Amino acid sequence: MTITNNTTGWTVQEWKKFHSESTPDHSYQVLSDLLSSLAVAPADPAWISICTKSELKHQWAILQSKSDKHKLPLYGVPVAIKDNIDVKDFETTAACPSFKYSPERDSTVAKLLKNAGAIIIGKTNLDQFATGLVGTRSPYGKTPCVFSDQHVSGGSSAGSASVVARGLVPLALGTDTAGSGRVPAMLNNLIGLKPSRGLLSCSGVVPACKSLDCVSIFSTNISDAQLALDILAQPDTENDQYSSSFPSNPLLKFPTTAHSPLKIAVPSELPWYGEVENELLYKNAILDFKNNLNCQIDSIDFAPLLELAKCLYEGPWVVERYVATKEFFQSNPPSESIDPAVSSIIASSKKFTAEDCFNFEYKRQAILQKVNQIISKYPVLIVPTAPLNPTFDQIAQQPIQVNSQQGTWTNFVNLADLSALSIPTGFKINGLPFGITLISQKFNDYALLNLASQYLSALHPNRFIGSLKHKLIGDADKLISNIPKPDLSKSIKLAVVGAHLTGFELHWQLEICNASFIAETKSSSNYKLYALPKTGPVAKPGLRRVGPTESGKEITLEIYSVPIENFGKFISLVPEPLGIGSVELKSGEWVKSFICEEIGYLQKGTKDITEYGGWRNYIESTQALSKAKKKPFETVLVANRGEIAVRIIKSLKKLGIQSVAVYSDLDKYAQHVDDADIAVSLHGTTAAETYLSIDKIIKAAKSTNSQAIIPGYGFLSENADFADRCAQENIVFVGPSSNAIRKLGLKHSARAIAEQANVPLAPGSGLVKTAEEAASIAEKLEYPVMVKSTAGGGGIGLQKVDSPKDIKRVFETVQHQAKSYFGDSGVFLERFVENARHVEVQILGDGYGKAIAVGERDCSLQRRNQKVIEETPAPRLPESTRQKMRKAAEQLASILNYKCAGTVEFIYDEKRDEFYFLEVNTRLQVEHPITEMVTGLDLVEWMIFIAADMPPDFSQKIVVTGASMEARLYAENPVKSFQPSPGQLTDVTFPEWARVDTWVKKGTIISSEYDPTLAKIIVHGKDRNECLQKLRQALDETIVYGCITNVDYLRSIANSQMFAEAKVATKVLDSFDYSAHAFEILSPGAYTTVQDYPGRVGLWRIGVPPSGPMDNYSFRIANRIVGNSKKSPAIEITLSGPTILFHNETVISVTGGNVSVEVNDEVKSMWEPTNIKRGDKLTIGKLTTGCRSYLAIRGGIDVTEYLGSRSTFALGNLGGYNGRVLKLGDVLFLGSQHESAVGTLPTPDAAPSSVPSNLILDLPAKEWTVGVTCGPHGAPDFFKPEYIDTFFKDQWKIHYNSNRFGVRLIGPKPVWARPDGGEAGLHPSNTHDYVYSMGAINFTGDEPVILTVDGPSLGGFVCAAVVAESEMWKIGQVKPGDLVRFVPISYDTARKLKETQDKCIEDLSGKLPTLNKDNVLSKPENPVLAELPATNKNPRVIYRQAGDHYILVEYGVNELDLNLSYRINRLTNMVEQNKTVGIVELSQGVRSVLVEYNGYEASQSQILETLIAYEKEMLSFTKWKVPSKIFRLPMAFEDKKTLAAVTRYQETIRSNAPWLPNNVDFIASVNNINRSDVKDMLYSARFLVLGLGDVFLGAPCAVPLDPRQRYLGTKYNPSRTFTPNGTVGIGGMYMCIYTMESPGGYQLVGRTIPIWDKLSLGAHSTSPWLLTPFDQVEFYPVTEEQIDIMSDEASQGRFKVDIVESVFDHGKYLEWVQENIDSIKEFQDNQGGEKMQEFSRLIQIANAELEKSGGPKNLEEEKFPEGAEMVYSEYSGRFWKPLVQVGDEVKEGQGLIVVEAMKTEMVVNSPKAGKVFKIVHENGDMVEAGDLVVVVE
Repeated sequence: MTITNNTTGWTVQEWKKFHSESTPDHSYQVLSDLLSSLAVAPADPAWISICTKSELKHQWAILQSKSDKHKLPLYGVPVAIKDNIDVKDFETTAACPSFKYSPERDSTVAKLLKNAGAIIIGKTNLDQFATGLVGTRSPYGKTPCVFSDQHVSGGSSAGSASVVARGLVPLALGTDTAGSGRVPAMLNNLIGLKPSRGLLSCSGVVPACKSLDCVSIFSTNISDAQLALDILAQPDTENDQYSSSFPSNPLLKFPTTAHSPLKIAVPSELPWYGEVENELLYKNAILDFKNNLNCQIDSIDFAPLLELAKCLYEGPWVVERYVATKEFFQSNPPSESIDPAVSSIIASSKKFTAEDCFNFEYKRQAILQKVNQIISKYPVLIVPTAPLNPTFDQIAQQPIQVNSQQGTWTNFVNLADLSALSIPTGFKINGLPFGITLISQKFNDYALLNLASQYLSALHPNRFIGSLKHKLIGDADKLISNIPKPDLSKSIKLAVVGAHLTGFELHWQLEICNASFIAETKSSSNYKLYALPKTGPVAKPGLRRVGPTESGKEITLEIYSVPIENFGKFISLVPEPLGIGSVELKSGEWVKSFICEEIGYLQKGTKDITEYGGWRNYIESTQALSKAKKKPFETVLVANRGEIAVRIIKSLKKLGIQSVAVYSDLDKYAQHVDDADIAVSLHGTTAAETYLSIDKIIKAAKSTNSQAIIPGYGFLSENADFADRCAQENIVFVGPSSNAIRKLGLKHSARAIAEQANVPLAPGSGLVKTAEEAASIAEKLEYPVMVKSTAGGGGIGLQKVDSPKDIKRVFETVQHQAKSYFGDSGVFLERFVENARHVEVQILGDGYGKAIAVGERDCSLQRRNQKVIEETPAPRLPESTRQKMRKAAEQLASILNYKCAGTVEFIYDEKRDEFYFLEVNTRLQVEHPITEMVTGLDLVEWMIFIAADMPPDFSQKIVVTGASMEARLYAENPVKSFQPSPGQLTDVTFPEWARVDTWVKKGTIISSEYDPTLAKIIVHGKDRNECLQKLRQALDETIVYGCITNVDYLRSIANSQMFAEAKVATKVLDSFDYSAHAFEILSPGAYTTVQDYPGRVGLWRIGVPPSGPMDNYSFRIANRIVGNSKKSPAIEITLSGPTILFHNETVISVTGGNVSVEVNDEVKSMWEPTNIKRGDKLTIGKLTTGCRSYLAIRGGIDVTEYLGSRSTFALGNLGGYNGRVLKLGDVLFLGSQHESAVGTLPTPDAAPSSVPSNLILDLPAKEWTVGVTCGPHGAPDFFKPEYIDTFFKDQWKIHYNSNRFGVRLIGPKPVWARPDGGEAGLHPSNTHDYVYSMGAINFTGDEPVILTVDGPSLGGFVCAAVVAESEMWKIGQVKPGDLVRFVPISYDTARKLKETQDKCIEDLSGKLPTLNKDNVLSKPENPVLAELPATNKNPRVIYRQAGDHYILVEYGVNELDLNLSYRINRLTNMVEQNKTVGIVELSQGVRSVLVEYNGYEASQSQILETLIAYEKEMLSFTKWKVPSKIFRLPMAFEDKKTLAAVTRYQETIRSNAPWLPNNVDFIASVNNINRSDVKDMLYSARFLVLGLGDVFLGAPCAVPLDPRQRYLGTKYNPSRTFTPNGTVGIGGMYMCIYTMESPGGYQLVGRTIPIWDKLSLGAHSTSPWLLTPFDQVEFYPVTEEQIDIMSDEASQGRFKVDIVESVFDHGKYLEWVQENIDSIKEFQDNQGGEKMQEFSRLIQIANAELEKSGGPKNLEEEKFPEGAEMVYSEYSGRFWKPLVQVGDEVKEGQGLIVVEAMKTEMVVNSPKAGKVFKIVHENGDMVEAGDLVVVVE
């Protein structure tokens, strides 16, 4: 038969090229035509069987399903396999018809070929049972040589060699025990690769001699053989006991040099058995190697090898042939099917004894000693592949002798465990081929291929392949580069010399780059090492290569392997003057390393440290000198929290001092607690109860034997009484004396001391006692004045007054703050200096009169007197003034005998170049790190040594290098007057290259109780300009979500011209024009959320809903209008809209349901771009049609991405804006409207644009028509056919209880086709839990609900139809009371609607598709797409249409069967491994799997074809194993929260039900057991997880492994609206753990820890979900108190989950079941019959009573007067006090209550005039932003 393309002789690469340029259909046709051209024996004795057309189609379907198919190395390449190697769907005969069988699975090599894309085209003939080298011992015929039908093809792999040599296939597999992979290669002009033993798995190969067998490769060229080896050489230790693998770096080429040729051994004596021409061809080949390939040829005695060869047939190895066929021969097979020669050889094995086996093995080992001596001297041996080209007649005359002669040079190879490669070398005069075999040590296979490639490319570049004389070799004998891929290609060797060494400061940079330690070594002796001047906290060395005139030294290095993909990241971390170059190692190897620029080692302060031989030695030497001093303290307590506590502890660790942390209840899991060596709880919440409690701090110090206390800043740091108390308790206070604190802490006395020290002073007052006195003094000083508390600092208790009307109020406020925060109400006044700058000098004093100033800092950028950005050196400050300031500060410290660190603060008048004393802060300052960055000092270390009276050298000169800046990152809202912003941080990223002093990370909870500081971002540069650029970069790379921060404000300042020019002053920020990239919610609307499209996809199998917009059409159009990326987040509005204040210019659009849109009370059009100016107020009213509208804002909304999406899932408290609906006062920041490198939010990709009118939705007022696809469940198996007609004929009313969770329907009651759900449940709607489709219309009992974007994925209710994807926007727009008629549409129609809709959105043109009589089906269609009937091995499979992009694959009958679960697991694995084209996700149920696919990549029919093809590939198992983790979880049985949820249900939803008032009693009752039995079951059962998302978020659907623990039961009807997180429920045989506060229906029995780790904080958490299918869960008992503690720990990632890595062995499980079958059967029998009937009656009666009662009751809401104004808090914090009382008349804007947070008091004002009706909270209550606080009528 003629084939469409002449594929004869195509190499692998030619086949691949053809396929890459062809269509799949054409490629398949060519393969089909090739198949049609083939014929099996006897027509073509080379083939025993060939692929059927159906099998070819099946293989092609599997291949086409793979998304990366064109990358596969053998894509579409036809391959032949010897017929003693198993291939599924081919019979294996081993050339014996009566032996044949149908293998259930592929051999390993066949599987690897298929995985690589190969098509198995047929099975080839062989010498029976692979016994022989002649190719004549087969009842299927004798395969002739391809050059002569009179000559043999060679055996036993005759057929495989023939089909390759004829060009039918480019590759074929053979087997080789004694030469069967080499002799046929020679006789047919082929490459024959005999791999090292075990490299290619023999699993699935009919053994000849199992201990020696190798799978071999036939090809026409070297590159194809190389490729095949790379594909097939995979370890298979589980299936092949002789499996082996290449070493990590196998030899790729035999090394040679001009003076060291390759040594090759050849036999000194060669028996040719009368053959002349082959002898000549062999000698010529050897000469070619010698003369052309730089080889040394030595003739040696091969006697040991030949002696070893005889062992194969003379020794007991033949017994292995008998073992392999013993059972077969014992079955008395037909004699005509057995080859006599083979039979006689196998029969000869019976003469050997066990003794013979050992004796011959001893003999083999003795011979191998001699062989190894040869191999060790000669890397390569070259022998003739075979001496003869026998004819069939010669074989017939002497079958055994000729066979033996042909194996002369092949039989010993496997016995000696060598690698071998047969290659062609020429032809005899009669045209028959000859070849040689290259032999080497095992695992030198690639080196042999390299040598053969050199030989053939050089000596036979124009040879023809196989028997195809017209087909020349071309480049096919040249090796393919990068095969095999070297390990080092994935990494770069890097030598480190300094701070990156193990245990040093920057070693973490290697760790984050995933570097691996290789070795410690030394450089060559050509290097010098320098200690560079320390310009920051980390000391750095410089490595310099010296020339021949300088003497260097070997320097100790550490060598690391850095992944290439991370190397750029590592380089980016390298500071100047260092760079990456290369260094020469002692070994002579050059590797990448740090080098130092010349400026580095020439700069002042550089020290030559070469003599130390390495950085570690130098550092240890300097540390030894330091340690020569007495350690200052053994233990020091840090009396602080937050970033300063973390920073102090770092220094204590460096000094080897044990650190003690103290913590409040809120700080239990804070970073400083983790970092400290000891942590002591202060038992309290507020600062007063904890960090300000002197008694508690002292008690903690004494209990830990702390010798000193270091207070940091704030809290007790400037408390003189605390310093006194420390002295009384004989504890060193790390700070100045109490006398100094008092004098300098009281600002009026500090002024007196400054005056004494001749420090300039600004005009001011002494202490002022009354507001009236303050007003009088202010008049004399002249306004403006500063009102200051004499105690404290940090900007607290410090306010400016501009006029007399404010002086008294401000005085009282400052006095209150001073008393509250510092315990001292003293206040004084001072004249305010206009345009003043704040410059401070860092001082250190030894306590005995010595003082040193170590630099100044400009802190002029302040807001509310709180510093924002600090820098050093102070810019625009004359050097002479700088020195005067420093001198003045030193004088002041000396006069007082000041001890430790302090800061002298000055007001600097730049205009006059004058400075005035401001105050002294007698503590470490917040901004101290910038001084450390420019001086290299550790100020905390200095403080510790000074406190211990071991001060450093105060005479040393402190050198300032470069410039440094610090920006303070606060949890405060810059848009809302910087109000505090508490919350849990959900995402935290800081620049890795900058210094960041912080205490926060992902998961940290920011409390309103304490200071709002999150971090200090500190940078250093060579000058101010570089430093500023780094600050801007660092702020851009700072990302914090979970609470609002001031980072946008900081960026705005850092990028301002004012700061760039250093035109700073203490009040400059008061007039700074900060334009926030944000908008503010003035009124939130009914239900307003942030969503994106397509939402959170790919996690449906976990129970994570996609969320996203309910009406994605309107949502996407809105984004298109403003030019946003399709992935940009926007706002969904339900029923009534928000009022929004914009703080910057932007463009908006509103789409969806009709709604009024006003900007500053001016009406704007929907579906149009609208320009917004800064300060504009957008008001979106109530919807008049539809249910939802959408607001898109150009640039998108900057919320954190969670699990791949920014959509809000409010029920799960994740995504969007803090996981919730928007509230009054929320401030949301916007993404950039232009290209930006900050964050991951996509920038706009088009200009704003209007929408054509025909793309604007025309929403019906009430009645809707919605297109649905039928199924997955239909008639007549689930519903009566007449009901399906009714379902589509009648209208359905939208229930009032409809939302994003699901849209409930009111309509005709279903008519069921079955009485119940069988094993799955009592109601006919019940089915074993499966995964729902989005848009599924599920019947929850008799009530249907449409599953929408926030709905649950896994459940047990049937589904009659699924809303088409293009129609889901309608479900997003229907509202309670609307009427819907469903119409059936086909898959093709649904796809066309979807694609048309998408194109309209993409192009913003066209016409929206609609439903009409032409695209609606006349009647419902059968949802069953295909059904595979059950066989004796495999279960029934039903493929159900489940929407227009889902297929539900259902296995077996309606029973729980773990084999079905495993089958689903196998299918899932197959899809993952194949990266199946079009399949998005597989979601596992109990006996089904939902397949979601992308219709743009594959159609329904293509996915169906693929799934059916995969099913054919799967085997049936009952004894299987699967990886399984065993989780032992704590559980408190019937704790208060669990019982409260049941009570709440009884009180609010259903007062009377069989499961009330106690669920455990109900379970016990219906199962005729005691409640203690239920409890015992829970703690003794092991539950097997079958699926996830049973309710939501990784909640397991699990079943007890012991059938006797599968109880009767039912779920709540109706469901609960609330279930506590962590609650354990039992629903019949299933167990579930609720992973969030959610609805639910399981019977509640207890509570365990939360198993949804939202932020993946736990050490065990690689993802938020804990469990996966086939994991196992056990519970152990704990008390209610314990579970509360454990739950708290788990929520912070601190609970250590008991996890055991295991395997679920189903075979062993079945054995256990069988051992207990009697009791199991008894239990199951008891559950059936009368008990089941009684139980069913109970539930039916209860449900009937529920119907009569009118359903569940509704919780009554508190009633307020009509027209009452609800006043909501804009702040989160503690309710401090009311400013009014109930009944008071209030004016609009009047203060109502005060909320206190983070040292700030915030007033909530009345939005209208009226009377106070209710004050919701009491003093001390916690208030969240958006909470109702006051009602005004």
